[in-house]
Amino acid sequence: MEKWLEGLEPVVVHQDIKVPYRYSMGPVSSRFFIEIRDNRKIMGIRCPRCDVVYVPPRATCGRCFSLLDEWVEVGNEGTLETYTQVLYPTPVQPVGAPFYYGIVKLDGADNGLAHLVGDLGGQEPRIGMRVQAVYRNERMGNMLDILHFKPVEQEKRPAPRGQSGRKGEKAKQQKIGKGKEKAQGKKDSRKKKAKAKTTKTAERLTVPNQKKKRKKIKPGPSSGRA
Repeated sequence: MEKWLEGLEPVVVHQDIKVPYRYSMGPVSSRFFIEIRDNRKIMGIRCPRCDVVYVPPRATCGRCFSLLDEWVEVGNEGTLETYTQVLYPTPVQPVGAPFYYGIVKLDGADNGLAHLVGDLGGQEPRIGMRVQAVYRNERMGNMLDILHFKPVEQEKRPAPRGQSGRKGEKAKQQKIGKGKEKAQGKKDSRKKKAKAKTTKTAERLTVPNQKKKRKKIKPGPSSGRA
């Protein structure tokens, strides 16, 4: 230590150093997020050896370690395989608690995609539920460009001509009821025929064979010689 520093107490300064930088996602992840941002398409990547489609895509297969470059588009809809509810907030959460995380297996993919599940209408999600992706209007090129996955709305079929609302539904139920009655009648008729046939066969088997009765001849009085 130099002489001029002798006897001096060190001064400690606490400060935060900010280092701004941009993270490169690489060619595989970049295309995945660009397709979501620009085209609202979810892309997967297929392994040529294992025939497995990964979503999100990856550069190498996790099974055979082959290099992957075969891109395929998967569906915006899928099946909810499992889920969990987050009740307590943390600084890194994308949305405020409570909310649901889920694993969604998209149509055409072989693995699950972890994402938020929302728009449930006050109900809890269920395993096996069909869900679809909901995209943000302003997308930035990250995973939150998909706002969440919501339940798929069931298609509403139009009522027959001349019928609508409750009348159409009533006519539909009556038609279904008549069809069920007709089918039940045919079923009962077949049962009766089968039962009658079985009874007839059983009677044949149970009636004993009647033997012909032989007439017994009584011996007459013997005639003696004179």
